[in-house]
Amino acid sequence: MRESIVEHAGYRIRIKSCGPALGPHAVLLPGMGATAVALAPQARALRALGYATHVIELPGFGLTPALRKADARFSQLADMVLHVVGELGIERAVFLGHSLGGGIALQIALRKPAAVAGLVLVAPAGLGRSMLWAYKLYCVPLIGRALLRPYERGTGAFLRRFLIGRARRDDDHFIAQLLRRDRRSPATTRSIRAIVWANQPPRWRRLLLLPFPGGEQVGFTLRGNVAALRDIPTLLLWGTDDRVFTVRDAEFFRLANPTAEVHVARGIGHMLPLEAPRWANEHIAWFDALHLRQRPVAA
Repeated sequence: MRESIVEHAGYRIRIKSCGPALGPHAVLLPGMGATAVALAPQARALRALGYATHVIELPGFGLTPALRKADARFSQLADMVLHVVGELGIERAVFLGHSLGGGIALQIALRKPAAVAGLVLVAPAGLGRSMLWAYKLYCVPLIGRALLRPYERGTGAFLRRFLIGRARRDDDHFIAQLLRRDRRSPATTRSIRAIVWANQPPRWRRLLLLPFPGGEQVGFTLRGNVAALRDIPTLLLWGTDDRVFTVRDAEFFRLANPTAEVHVARGIGHMLPLEAPRWANEHIAWFDALHLRQRPVAA
């Protein structure tokens, strides 16, 4: 494992790289508040396929200082990742993103498609209107500040209620493993707040959406641009029990981009990369073989 730090616009961005230096390259983008650990199974799988993997940890998620609201729009985060990729000397890569990371990967594919050899999206942000109802409260400054606060250890009840699907909800060993890593530092908390507050809809639209569950993604949705991704090999993975982003967004993506590979895991929630790593990695391997590599035909 090689660690490097790229400084950009006053931020320090940590990259954890591993695998053959000559590539091909895969850039991994974890979800909100997450670090390289959250995508470790997928990084190992990609290295087994011959990729050099590079996990990019956003400011505050890896190193301080935390993100500021003025720099936390999805488009700005995409530009930040592209700057890091350029500093690493990578001209073209497969981008794998989960949740927030998936939304950033989508932005990158639309902004600079020549840099994207393929997309692996795991329950990505930015495809629909559904989010946790509590997200509305996160957008209210005083209430959001109280709810989005640092903590030393998360709770199993929260994981089971919102993030884990029924297939692993009663797996006490798995829940305990997640809780050992579930800490939110002050810097991570400030970065999460910055992203939430920078990407919310205009105030008048928030008022219109207030009586309804979800709706907060309208501030950064790419729903109308999915068809533009047809020339980029894309794999989309989702869980039926996802309570952060509805699995209905996967069906929309399938219809808008018929060339994409779309697969749904039964009983799996929003933590799909860790809940169902074997299932996800098998689909990544097939996707690589069928869509990303030109393999010689056996004699």
